[in-house]
Amino acid sequence: MKKTFILFFAFFLFSCSSEFKGIEKPTEYSEIIKRRQIVGAKFSENGDCFMRLQNVKRFTPNLEEIKNAENILKKNIQKTNSKKINQGNDCPIIHNNLNLFRRQYWGYYNQKNEKVIYVTFNKNKIRLIGKIKGLQRDETDRWKKERESLEDGCSNHWEIKINLTTKELFEFEVNGTG
Repeated sequence: MKKTFILFFAFFLFSCSSEFKGIEKPTEYSEIIKRRQIVGAKFSENGDCFMRLQNVKRFTPNLEEIKNAENILKKNIQKTNSKKINQGNDCPIIHNNLNLFRRQYWGYYNQKNEKVIYVTFNKNKIRLIGKIKGLQRDETDRWKKERESLEDGCSNHWEIKINLTTKELFEFEVNGTG
């Protein structure tokens, strides 16, 4: 009985780890990472970023830097999202639903040589009401290999930049409702 409890407890601790871990390597420039409910693709400095980070010095974010970026995001997103642009009704309130989104991470240096992580967020989980309304999730693996670029879709798709040095969020953009 005691041995079963110890095994169960160890499994529980492992499954609730606060650390990111690599779980898949779809290309030489991308790696799929996971921590609890968060899943994301981290892209190397040599991978394509589709015109978003051209002409800047880039770096490959490591798992600790991504964990720090997620902590900064969690701490500051409610204030940054105070205007709730393109959210509500059938669109999630971003700061209340961070676990609904899969992420894509790119690292670059700003003009002050500070590390910044650029993150895209795309809804990964469809709630029951959304399924009833006919919403579907993109089941392809494209997001693991290249930047997801979607027009409209309200807060189902958004992006932000996180300065690891100043611990600030900036250039918060939410897709339109078109």
